[in-house]
Amino acid sequence: MPPTRPVQDLATLVTGRHDALREQADDAHDAKVDAVHQARVASRRLREVVPVLGRGLDDIRLKPLRRNLRDLTRALGPVRELDVALGMVEELPIEGPDADRLADAWREHLEHRRRAPVRALRKALGPGPRRELDRALEAFAAARTVSRDESWREGLTRRLIARAQDLRDHIERTGTTYHPEPLHEVRIAIKKLRYVLEITGEAGLARVLRPLRTLKAAQESLGHLHDLDVLMTSLQSVPDTAPGKDLQHAAAAAVATIEAASRLLHRRYLRSRAGLIGVTDTTLQTVVPGVRTVNVVRHRKATRGH
Repeated sequence: MPPTRPVQDLATLVTGRHDALREQADDAHDAKVDAVHQARVASRRLREVVPVLGRGLDDIRLKPLRRNLRDLTRALGPVRELDVALGMVEELPIEGPDADRLADAWREHLEHRRRAPVRALRKALGPGPRRELDRALEAFAAARTVSRDESWREGLTRRLIARAQDLRDHIERTGTTYHPEPLHEVRIAIKKLRYVLEITGEAGLARVLRPLRTLKAAQESLGHLHDLDVLMTSLQSVPDTAPGKDLQHAAAAAVATIEAASRLLHRRYLRSRAGLIGVTDTTLQTVVPGVRTVNVVRHRKATRGH
């Protein structure tokens, strides 16, 4: 897995993600479904790249920037989760005389729950917070452009090691039994390794397309599994679905459908475990040594230049 040609201006790794966030900000502020999703992805990618490329930038206050990105991601998350649940209610194949009544009650319940997170999101994406975040990211990119400090590479190496080890640990601890919460933690670990491998690839330090494909496929399966678990939990709060109530039979049919879909997704995850562990091995045994080799070569060239 030889490295590609290293990028000349690392700031492009920040500006590209920042542009993706800005493109979605207006529509995300208005709680439009796809924009909320895309803005959340962009914010997560920024949260991964800023601490890596921020090493050695002494004039940049990283803590406030990282906190603002974290707060934005947290504001987007609940809205996105409820948007997914609403979409799944529409697509869930529920049959029976009360299926339509259940779907209507379910949607009404989820839409009511969505109102408060939407208000919080509009506040987080208001003119003031957006202006502050834009200025901070622009200053960060400008500082990265002119900086000759190479300590970010060691930070990237450490992050690759930590993310790969964390994913392997979560996979091994979770085992093969279906438990929603530990599986959700596996998904988060997959996502974090995926994002740091994206940085490595975009920086031209390694070829990572194959590992990224493996991680993305598993992340999507586990993401859908988590969405089903959220949907199941939300059903418990829908009026008239408890035993003895009008919608109990329709709710029981919905639960059976969700459980069947969850079992299928869990089996798909189990088939992907060996590939995921293989990605952690590739990261630790091939990608990390490759990044370190590039570091050494660049250091020697810089030394000869002096």
